[in-house]
Amino acid sequence: MNPELAQFEALGKDILRRVMAEDDPEEIRTWLGHTIERLGAGESENALLTWPESFELMDRVLENYKTLANTPESLRRDLSWPWKSWNSIIDAPEEGMLSLITAPDGQGKTIYGESIAEHWAKQKNRVVFVHYELNRKLMMLRRTSRHTGIMVRDMKSGKLNDLQLEQIRKIKSKLLSWEGYISYLHTPGWTMEQTIAELRKMNADDECDVIVLDYLEKASASNRQLKLFGTNTYQREADNVEQLKNFAEVSGIPIVMIAQMSKAGKQTGFDNVNRTGIRGAGEKSDKANLVVMLKRDRIEDGYSNEVDVLVDKNTMGGTGTFKQLMQPEYFRVGDIAKGV
Repeated sequence: MNPELAQFEALGKDILRRVMAEDDPEEIRTWLGHTIERLGAGESENALLTWPESFELMDRVLENYKTLANTPESLRRDLSWPWKSWNSIIDAPEEGMLSLITAPDGQGKTIYGESIAEHWAKQKNRVVFVHYELNRKLMMLRRTSRHTGIMVRDMKSGKLNDLQLEQIRKIKSKLLSWEGYISYLHTPGWTMEQTIAELRKMNADDECDVIVLDYLEKASASNRQLKLFGTNTYQREADNVEQLKNFAEVSGIPIVMIAQMSKAGKQTGFDNVNRTGIRGAGEKSDKANLVVMLKRDRIEDGYSNEVDVLVDKNTMGGTGTFKQLMQPEYFRVGDIAKGV
């Protein structure tokens, strides 16, 4: 039998088996979309690049970069990083690239994700911010604080003065003037299959250029995963990364994934920290094209505002370490000024 027909025959049998087992229709739908996506990624006509074709491809790549370089900055849709320190080591993510940002619990991973998403929206991109944990109200309070310097507790007091209210009105007008935007996808209790199904729809509707996902470990287990992996959390999370990577490569959409550092990683000094400190490290870091690790030292009343940043894996170039400053009360992060 033709290999492609054999694949479809196996798929048909698997659909029938799931129907006879009375699996949840929504899970069948999301599983089917994921499976078809993987079949598409493995089409033989796209798998082989011959030696002569590789040089033709390189010529096209260089021509595209030349065209981009000659395009006025005001007309470009860029994916550079928000900070000079990052841009000095890490190139803009390419199509289908999976980036991983990890840090111990409570040290500001989401602040980095929010800052990256907003920077890319400002650069004319349609960003989807997937958040499994923080509710929409808190996301909006954090965004307003980041751009106005008004603390969240002041906003929640209901006693803002006229100057503060004017600051909020001005920042609203400024953010709405961006040519790009962020769609906030709140997914508490969603499985990765459900999340990717929704992202696939948004991509089809031309509403998704790049994705920031916060954070991986909060995705719920699907029935399929429970049957395959039982209580093995790490295998399930590895499966989630596999799904994200397949979706990124097939759709051509870059994804920034926030992930949790293990307890051992939390307790390791920064000089000794590496990818093994990521929870379920192997599968996550192996699939990622870029791994950035963050660490803030413990001090008497919490954590230092100084952030140690380690670019631990980078298929686009170099690795290295540097420091940044965080203002957690305003949900901001920035580079350290020279001479400070």
